[in-house]
Amino acid sequence: MSDLQKPSYSTSKTAMWISGACAWTLVFIVVVGGVGGSAGALALAPTIVPAMVALIVALLGVHRAFGSIDMRTIAGQHRPARARRKEPEEEAA
Repeated sequence: MSDLQKPSYSTSKTAMWISGACAWTLVFIVVVGGVGGSAGALALAPTIVPAMVALIVALLGVHRAFGSIDMRTIAGQHRPARARRKEPEEEAA
């Protein structure tokens, strides 16, 4: 089991970091514009801020959920075939 390697998703990680950075940047710009009194920023804030927060939360959730599934799949492939399937007598017990 020690020979298992974590999956490498450099493109996915890069895309997640870029998307997250853009979302945080947009939230920051809208907040700074709103504090500065910009009517455009205040008009956009009710739409932009919740959408960007949802994007950030979704990115983190997808990363956590599917990352663990990938690791479970990899770990399951390294077990012997007998250990992966239930034997008929084990199901009856």
